[in-house]
Amino acid sequence: MENETTEVIELKSLEALPKEKTQEMMDLYGASMDMETYAKLCFALIFVLVLIHNIFIAGNSYAIDTYDTIMAVELSIVGVIILAVFIIAGIAISKSSQIKKLIIENSRRYKLKKEELGKEFSLLAIHLYGGRGITIK
Repeated sequence: MENETTEVIELKSLEALPKEKTQEMMDLYGASMDMETYAKLCFALIFVLVLIHNIFIAGNSYAIDTYDTIMAVELSIVGVIILAVFIIAGIAISKSSQIKKLIIENSRRYKLKKEELGKEFSLLAIHLYGGRGITIK
């Protein structure tokens, strides 16, 4: 038999909050992590498009009008994808700032240290959803 030791981490500040407040912040963090997944998907799509271009279009000779049309379509598709990445990043940053605002607001309302509440929230959020967590300064 192996001797297992389990370390218990106490989240005193987070436990002082009502469950609804914690759940609201967790929902926002989960939505922010979903946005990050969509951004990664957009970058993968750009990689696939470059691969398709290199396989089917590069190295072939086309009439100048056909080539211009192909390049315009490719650049339009990449432009739309990059615009989507910026929109997704904006939404993710907005949700992250909402979480920070809620942490600061709840720390004032329930007389908790905002840095400690932020660290505890980040520990729980990273454990549940992954990502980088939230930094409160």
